[in-house]
Amino acid sequence: MKNSNYPFQDFFHHLKRSLTQTVVSLVLTFFGILIVLATFTVLAFSFYVYRLPDPQSLIKRDVAEPSKIFARNGQLLYEIYGETRRSPIRLEQMSPFIKQATIAVEDKDFYKHGALSLAGIARSIVVNYNSGQTEQGGSTITQQFVKNALLTPDRSFKRKISEIGLSIKLESSLSKDEILQLYLNEIPYGRNAYGIEAASQIYLGKSANALSLSESAFLAALPQAPSYLNPAGPNALELESRKNYILTVMREQNYISAEQFVKAKNERVTVIKNTAKISAPHFVFWIQNYLEEKYGETLLTEGGLKVYTTLDPNLQKLAEQVLSEGIIETSKKFNGHNGSLVATDPKTGQILAMVGSKDFFGESEPKGCTPGRNCLFEPEVNVATANRQPGSSFKPYAYVTAFGPKFGYGPTSKILDVPKNFSSFGSPAYIPRNYDGSSHGLITMRKALAGSLNVPAVRTLALVGIDNVIATAKGLGLTTPLKNCGLTLVLGGCEVKLVDHTAAFGAIANGGKNNGNTGIMRIENKYGHTLESYSPKNSQVVDQQAAYSLISIMTDNNARSYVFGAKSPLTLPDRPVAAKTGTTQDWHDAWTLGFTPQLAVGVWVGNNDGTLLKKNADAVFVAAPIWQKFMIAATANLPVENFIAPPGIIEKKLNLYNDKPAPKNAKKWRTEVYADYANPPLNENSKPKK
Repeated sequence: MKNSNYPFQDFFHHLKRSLTQTVVSLVLTFFGILIVLATFTVLAFSFYVYRLPDPQSLIKRDVAEPSKIFARNGQLLYEIYGETRRSPIRLEQMSPFIKQATIAVEDKDFYKHGALSLAGIARSIVVNYNSGQTEQGGSTITQQFVKNALLTPDRSFKRKISEIGLSIKLESSLSKDEILQLYLNEIPYGRNAYGIEAASQIYLGKSANALSLSESAFLAALPQAPSYLNPAGPNALELESRKNYILTVMREQNYISAEQFVKAKNERVTVIKNTAKISAPHFVFWIQNYLEEKYGETLLTEGGLKVYTTLDPNLQKLAEQVLSEGIIETSKKFNGHNGSLVATDPKTGQILAMVGSKDFFGESEPKGCTPGRNCLFEPEVNVATANRQPGSSFKPYAYVTAFGPKFGYGPTSKILDVPKNFSSFGSPAYIPRNYDGSSHGLITMRKALAGSLNVPAVRTLALVGIDNVIATAKGLGLTTPLKNCGLTLVLGGCEVKLVDHTAAFGAIANGGKNNGNTGIMRIENKYGHTLESYSPKNSQVVDQQAAYSLISIMTDNNARSYVFGAKSPLTLPDRPVAAKTGTTQDWHDAWTLGFTPQLAVGVWVGNNDGTLLKKNADAVFVAAPIWQKFMIAATANLPVENFIAPPGIIEKKLNLYNDKPAPKNAKKWRTEVYADYANPPLNENSKPKK
């Protein structure tokens, strides 16, 4: 007998089977859709990644780098940068502590995972939740480099996909060390510093290879929030806390020992003021002006030039010290509140030291003065490159012109030291007089120049012609116009630059050969290609015999002693030295310039606003002591060199008191030099010096 419920059982059986088939079909369809979507996503992502720029080409992009100015020994003097500061260095040039600190806090498994780290993301969530603040990020170091260096800062989904894609590409083409090097050279640290070297210099005043453990942890703390963690800002304590956290994770990851951890945690990191570090500022800015004029501002601030200068750091330091100490004395005794000093190598024309004022970082005197007006001393004004009247220090240019073969005068040539009205018809009277109002009658040019007599100097200028003397001065290196001052030219009526004046005296010391006036040894671009380099001109602008005749006078302390005394500060205790002073009218400026074969030095003392020195403040009392003190210290370790007479120079032994030949049995005599073309002619028994 059939069960009456059978039709219902059959119905439910078919319904169950139908539902099962439907569910299975739906599940299969769902997974099919997922597979299709996943396949499409992978293909779409792969296609998108394929279209992204090659990371290698992005890495090789032109990144703004500062130009660096170095001393001749490689010491960094200054960095010139635009809105950002970068100083890329190799990984091996970085302290191992900064590498360890960065990896420990940013991506502890950096060397173990690929471009992405799911474990790192999970760990950062847990750490940040437990600490209540953002101590770790989920992005890998590779992702952070891509985000900071290669992409825009927006937070769109498209940018995130690009970040992941570029990170994968980067990991497939570069080693982990190469990526870490890129990261540490690119990450922002605040204060416009990008990269660890720039950050180390800006915050701590040292290179990244010299960072201690504590300093490394300190700098590694900054990239998380550079502005917020500014060490000079209100959140400095939080920066210290993050530094200690980094030390903690470094200890946990066995980068450092327990002893190192304790010591570094207790070490106080001293941050320098937010000012650009600069040495030899007047010289550096003089070089910077040259670079900007020749290469343009963009290349200078972003092109990564490496400028190797001629500056000697030891001589520069000595010059700054000697000048500063000297001006303290001159301000008290002679009312001279500022000074400048330039030193050059006569054999090359290279500038070894340049001090443009007594103290670039000082404050103007008196307080509250207006720059350019009522300022005895303006720190940032470079007097070494400013135009100033040189007084009698200009006289050697007139005499060396007269000593040349064109005119044939020499140290024994006679000149009249008697006042004369040099004015031409219809012009105002011009009657120069000697400093002390004296007259000496007919005297030799040696005595006239050695005693810095004004009347014979003007007579000499008139004899040889103003244009000829200007040509001589310009040939030796003076760059100012030297026009419209007439016969006052020889008394310093036209302005010159101390840097030019010193180099010109150096050219005389070099036997009349001018090698130019340069502060540049070599300039390289960021790729190491040389843009320019020092090349000596060695141009004979003054006859060698004329230059030597002049040097014989400028080194003759006996000849000048009747005016300056036998123990003036125009001598050196252990070697011959040429020297000449200059004091402008009414004691505006005091100059002393001089040279040995190895070193030429010029010193100026005065006041920026033209305030007069005290009456009778002669340069021999004001500038010469500073010049002598520097020369003695600067030549202390140099061998003694004598000035070598060139071919054609003839020496004669003369009577001490006249120009007659000294008797053969004379116990005392003086030596006089003559050029073989000189007037008066020599007797037949004279022989050129070998």
